[in-house]
Amino acid sequence: MTSRIVTLIDMDCFYVQVEEKLNPEVKGTPAVVVQYKPYRGGGIIAVNYEARAKGIKRGGTHGDDAKKICPEVHIFQIPEVRGKADLTRYRDASKDVFKVLTSFSDCVERASIDEAYIDLTDIVEKRLKDVRDSGVKLRDYLCAEKFGNTFASGCDGGIGVWLNKVLPSEESDEDDEMIDGDEASEREFSDHVRLTMGALFVEEMRAAVFEATGFRCSAGISHNKTLSKLGCGLNKPNKQTIMPMDAVPQLFSSMPISKNKRMAKTMTVGVSLGMNKNMTRGKHLSRSCPLACYSAARIGADAYKIISKINTAKEPDW
Repeated sequence: MTSRIVTLIDMDCFYVQVEEKLNPEVKGTPAVVVQYKPYRGGGIIAVNYEARAKGIKRGGTHGDDAKKICPEVHIFQIPEVRGKADLTRYRDASKDVFKVLTSFSDCVERASIDEAYIDLTDIVEKRLKDVRDSGVKLRDYLCAEKFGNTFASGCDGGIGVWLNKVLPSEESDEDDEMIDGDEASEREFSDHVRLTMGALFVEEMRAAVFEATGFRCSAGISHNKTLSKLGCGLNKPNKQTIMPMDAVPQLFSSMPISKNKRMAKTMTVGVSLGMNKNMTRGKHLSRSCPLACYSAARIGADAYKIISKINTAKEPDW
């Protein structure tokens, strides 16, 4: 069965980008967006990367706090109408982004005002077939120069190393994909190629979004929504990450549980209830927690099994 190719497109610091477009003189300087200003300068809901570099964080931080941390920070307040936040300008900007995305695919799911999941499976299959029928070698079509902002999880050395690993060699028969390989190896290799073709398509989509709107975004490319979201957060801003299935165990073994809230929900295990918020990787669960012996390694292993099951189910919830 052909594995699906799914991407998450996530606009980088979207609310701030919208304000920067309206106030271009601010671009490249620390900036945040707040709402409901009367209390401590308003709650921060968006922080650009220049502000993050100064130590300003979102969540529990207010405008007054940001000014103390970085006096030169620009603070934009969301307009209010009858005491409620007026998100009109951000929703309008979001519509512009989704207009571009839906021009590439009719299988777009709006996850939020600044996030979208897109199933690229059919597009990837068609492109691979078109390349094969044209006689162009995959190595020539999927060349490193086309992947300027792409990373591959679990592959050290950059996108060039990834391409050398997953694409057929010059001497091999590309129609065979893998020579003398068993069925599992052939499928795995084919999945890698599909992910790579999907990543090229996502590079094109992201470039089109920027050209049409001026907004930059990041992306994750994998086989389901969970892994796409996970991959998207690995390299930001204005970057994208391929998340192959075989990179998941290593990633989970080193990832704090709190970093993957979606996975925690998928597992339906309330690990965070028994954890000190300052602890990571599940090593210090409370004695009162019934999951005290549920180790980080086991959590990672079980999560991997769940993801694998999601990926191979007949009717997966992507």
